[in-house]
Order: sequence, then structure tokens, then C-alpha cells
Amino acid sequence: MINDNSVASDEVLINAPAETVWQVLIDFDNYSQWNPFCPQIKAELKLGSSVEMMTDLGNGLQEQVEYITSIDAGKSIAWSMKNDPGDPVHACRTQTLRVIDDNSCTYYTVDEFSGEYMPAMLEAFAAHIETGFNRCAQGLKKQAEKLYQDGKA
Repeated sequence: MINDNSVASDEVLINAPAETVWQVLIDFDNYSQWNPFCPQIKAELKLGSSVEMMTDLGNGLQEQVEYITSIDAGKSIAWSMKNDPGDPVHACRTQTLRVIDDNSCTYYTVDEFSGEYMPAMLEAFAAHIETGFNRCAQGLKKQAEKLYQDGKA
């Protein structure tokens, strides 16, 4: 979903426990196994840690560096651009899990933007970000469900 200042994925039902989905989400070394939007990521699960990513916004992989700004273990993680005063675009992406029951949860991600060039950036990239976020959500669903069904998580 694209709004005036954000881009979000669809909320996806995942038939695996939230703990399993969380472990997939924070296993940065294995993103290439399931995340076609961001198949390469280097990060440490620590506030302030850099998140060095290669993301696909429709023109092949591009480098993006952000920083972990929030961790609510088992529930959500957020990372943001450096967001210095005067930067033309500020961004903060949050990925959220919501428990349905012991064996299922939902996943949702949203990137909130601000800054002087935010409208132009959204015009140029919002549709690609939305597509990428939905590809990420579907990949996470497939990976977590497979691990859970195979008894590996």
C-alpha cells in the first residue's frame, strides 16, 4: 500500500509460530535463501548496528546502508537511514509480527518517509518498494512455513 508518506507490504498470514518467523527474519546470513528483494544483508542484531544491504528496486541490486533503531524481540525490528538534519529524504522501515495463535502469525512491513525530496522519491520508487516488500513478505512466509513443517524450527 502506498500513502502520501509511506510504503507498506500486504499483511501476510504465516502458518508458523511467531518465534520461527522471527528467527528467519533476524538470520541475516541466510537472507539469500528466501528474500528476493534483499538477497544480501550484513548486520548484527544490536541497536545502532549498521545494516548493509543489496536491494532490488527494479534495476538490479543496489547498495543501501541503514542502522537498527528499534528491536522488540519476537515482535518487531526497525532500521533507518542515517537521517541527518537537512538530508533530502529520511526513511524508517519497521517489520512487525503479530501473533494469531501458537502456530500462526502475520507479517507486515512499512517504510515511513519524510524530507524535502520525499514526494519525488516516492513518485520514482514507491511502486518498486511496494513490490519488493511483498516479495519479501511472501519469501518470509514460504521459508518460515517450510522450516516449521520440516521440524527445523
